[in-house]
Amino acid sequence: MTKLNYKLISTYRTQLMGLAILWVVLYHSTINASSVPVLGTLQAYGYGGVDIFLLVSGLGLYYAYRGNVSMATFYKRRLQRILPTYLPVVLLFCLLYWGIGEMSFTEVLLNLTTLSFWLGLDSRFDWYVPALLVLYFLTPLFMYFFRERNKVITVAVASLLGILLSVVLSGTSLSYLLIFTIRIPIFCVGVFVGYLIDQKRAISRLSLIMHLAVFVSGILLLVVSQKYLQDYVWSYGLWWYPFILITLPLCILAAGVLHWMAERKWTRYPFLSFSVSGTHSLEIYLLHERMLKMFTDLRRNLNLQVNDLVLNAICILITLGLALLLKKAVAGFSARVKSGTIPVTTS
Repeated sequence: MTKLNYKLISTYRTQLMGLAILWVVLYHSTINASSVPVLGTLQAYGYGGVDIFLLVSGLGLYYAYRGNVSMATFYKRRLQRILPTYLPVVLLFCLLYWGIGEMSFTEVLLNLTTLSFWLGLDSRFDWYVPALLVLYFLTPLFMYFFRERNKVITVAVASLLGILLSVVLSGTSLSYLLIFTIRIPIFCVGVFVGYLIDQKRAISRLSLIMHLAVFVSGILLLVVSQKYLQDYVWSYGLWWYPFILITLPLCILAAGVLHWMAERKWTRYPFLSFSVSGTHSLEIYLLHERMLKMFTDLRRNLNLQVNDLVLNAICILITLGLALLLKKAVAGFSARVKSGTIPVTTS
């Protein structure tokens, strides 16, 4: 096996996203896995998959912005990567909820503009994409200081600002924003990892020991917060803070394992290759939880005798199928727009 280095996170970026979405799917699952030692623990902390998404997103944005592209070009490319997939899914589900009376038309519009999350509406479609769009918006400002100032200090200051903002919001009516603000340091670390890869920085034995120490510290903090501070984990976001420490070491470890598997040609097996490819992670993220909610409501309303295992298996299979179709449809539409087959009006 080659020497462990940060580049492995970039090499296996999509695979890490694939593992992250599997973790998130397990977290959203209605199956109670608490009696299964390892699986139950993984399910309880499956929200950590989102932290992996944000770290590799920060890494990706470093590469997207380092080529001295204009701000307009940067924003255009970012929006083209996410909105053609995001907006149709949000529109379809929100119109469905509006049709059955679970959402007002105003709430549909607020979801389409992503304002539903920032306003703290119970009917918000999701929080991750609205948060990601804000990070896209702030990236040029962050990269300006990252390029012109000491990079470690820039990352440290931006991370500290994210933590300070989280502390200020804790216990207030705006504490619902903690799910985003506490993740700001992880995104900044992702950008710094991109820089380390550019510098061909290997992970020395001392660095590895430090990463392991940080990882163990994060795990201990997570255990303590969950065991002794249950009354405060939501309003103060205590279950998210530990992943500031856990995420990077976890990505290094997972990328190392993936590389070890690749050296042994294990990825040639179709199921393993597909399940950790990560190429449909956004589509699965957008579809799975909503499909699970719809089928759970359907089972309750029709009094269907379907156990959780079967219900979740059906939802996963349908989600995977729809994710494949959505990816193909968006790719086809985008290709037609670029080729000029579909005219695009300009103002």
